[in-house]
Amino acid sequence: MKIFSLILCFFIFPAQAGSVTPGQPRLAMGFYYPALNNVSNKTDIEISLNYWVKELASTLIRKNVYSVLYDDIATMNSDFRSGKLDMVIAPPLLLAVYFDRDLLSDGFVGVTELNKLDYLSIISRKEAAQTFDGYKGKKLLLPKNDLLAEMFLELEVLKLYKEPYRQVFSQVIQESKNQRMVLDVFFGKVDVAVVYDSALELMMEMNPQLKTKITVLKKMPIKARNYAYFHRGYAYQETLKEEAYRFSSEVRGKQILEVFHASDIDVCLVRELKPFDLFYQNYLGVKRSQAHD
Repeated sequence: MKIFSLILCFFIFPAQAGSVTPGQPRLAMGFYYPALNNVSNKTDIEISLNYWVKELASTLIRKNVYSVLYDDIATMNSDFRSGKLDMVIAPPLLLAVYFDRDLLSDGFVGVTELNKLDYLSIISRKEAAQTFDGYKGKKLLLPKNDLLAEMFLELEVLKLYKEPYRQVFSQVIQESKNQRMVLDVFFGKVDVAVVYDSALELMMEMNPQLKTKITVLKKMPIKARNYAYFHRGYAYQETLKEEAYRFSSEVRGKQILEVFHASDIDVCLVRELKPFDLFYQNYLGVKRSQAHD
């Protein structure tokens, strides 16, 4: 699965921001917690995070390494602007919409394969000798806490029907695991789902028969589910990037990455948010035009 700046999650452990002596090294990370639901079970995540924290403490910062988990992206943005956070990890659409680009500095991201994009895909069940006959009256499955997936699907529905997707589909269900979503389409529990290609490809490799019953209707390129950026003024960002790349090349690092369905670390440039600016502007434009019809 894609995904994403998952490796950054390894810095995180359940703690609250404490007072920091001026000039003392610190890594304060803000993580949009709802985006973690689709990754791994909580136990695996906690073990991986604690391991990474120990690694980081022994190489660079021995104290003041902590994270703050946010359910509200606006609050996370406010804390980043005020200097309470040194790094932020969140879905790229939320970062593009809420965060001041001038405060962001390039970070890094966990990916399934270097130099290969993932895709957000709308898939449907494929019946023999039949073509897809549209979304009207179908059962829809969406990933939980994934605004980009929801908007991607709604944009396509608005273009076709000039109606919100909840008025077009007969039923809308949410699921946290992409692999389960693929199987639900295959077994006919739902007609349409929005999933990531990395999960779809993995499931098809494991179960080749899925190719006979699933078709991709629309795709949107994305590097990972979550992007991570440093605060522009953070002093240790280059050192931490080097540590992340080093760790991902080690055996233990590879094992930790697997927990988050990633296999390598890639750079995450601030300019890679631009496609999400354009997507969001297009989405709002279509919504406004439909409202005026």
